[in-house]
Amino acid sequence: EGKGALEYWSSKQEDEYTALTSTNHAQVGFSYKLDTDLYAMAKAKTKALTIEVSADGEQFSTTGPDRRVRVFRWSTGKLRKDIDESLEGAGHIQRSGNEKYVIEDIDFGRRLAVDREMSKTLDEYAWPNAIFDESGNFIIYSTLLGIKVVNLVTNQCSRIIGKVENTERFTRLALFQGVPHKDKRARGSGKDVKVAEKDPTIVACAFNKVRMYVFSSREPMEGDDAASGRDV
Repeated sequence: EGKGALEYWSSKQEDEYTALTSTNHAQVGFSYKLDTDLYAMAKAKTKALTIEVSADGEQFSTTGPDRRVRVFRWSTGKLRKDIDESLEGAGHIQRSGNEKYVIEDIDFGRRLAVDREMSKTLDEYAWPNAIFDESGNFIIYSTLLGIKVVNLVTNQCSRIIGKVENTERFTRLALFQGVPHKDKRARGSGKDVKVAEKDPTIVACAFNKVRMYVFSSREPMEGDDAASGRDV
């Protein structure tokens, strides 16, 4: 809600759209919200602008104006992870000297300015989200450094994707981890050798850019067809 509290409500008419607790839902493990962390954002005087649910429905994530990524367990309503991605935190990391995160001061200053502008002008519905991989063990979200992949089991940042793309501030993300369908027209052409292999793909939007950005481990196809390499 607008004041920051989270609530579970049934969307089923037979439940009379009631609030869910352990008394009326077998998968909810609490009777009172005071036994949960669902007031965490209200206590921090912030609110959720995005909510994403893991594939198994056991976890959900929120992001909001305070730039913290919160991961909750559905059954208990308890926080599993609370990640500080505030601009103050980013400045502290920049001064830490950690080579994994530190960039040139001029570049950092420019990215910081873009993030401050984003905070003032970005519509709430376009706010950066935090998505799960299909295993539920990784949370993926965009920061001023790029797209972070954080291991929820080890509490480590496994990878930063798009860090070198310093002209884009990525925002909302979507992840595809399935196996792409073969294009019948490409069969026998030598282009479909790796098409059937699993290739995790992130699709991203960026602040003030009317484009989509696709991150893949597969190299782009080269050929005479100009459309195959078209800049969308």
